[in-house]
Amino acid sequence: MKVFEFRMDKGFLLRLDYGKDLVRQIEEFLEEKGIHAAHISAIGAVRSAVIGYYDQEKKEYVKKELKKPLEILSLSGNVSMKDSKLFCHIHVLLGKDGEVYGGHLFSAEVFACEVFVLPLSGEAPERAFDEQTGLFLW
Repeated sequence: MKVFEFRMDKGFLLRLDYGKDLVRQIEEFLEEKGIHAAHISAIGAVRSAVIGYYDQEKKEYVKKELKKPLEILSLSGNVSMKDSKLFCHIHVLLGKDGEVYGGHLFSAEVFACEVFVLPLSGEAPERAFDEQTGLFLW
């Protein structure tokens, strides 16, 4: 088990821009503020999204494109570093009319989205390739 200890002193609320990519807007904000470790959560809706899951046997992501308006039922993630660059790892549950889709969020076109970013002060975790899982883990 790896453990990182952080201090938390302030958070940010963001209202993302309509029609722009959800993940990219969060990344741009984090880069602008110099935030390298954080917790992310959000509510809102998207016009479309690309989500996926990690196939543990093939050791690769399987993506699904959702080309329809969906409500963000839950969005949670963290920020760390990978190859000395900012990396957002976000999971999402999206739904409409009783249908629910969930998994890793690759991208999403924003309809309306409010994001809470809680920066974590301390050494930012650095992701490295893990031979056993085929993932980049910290």
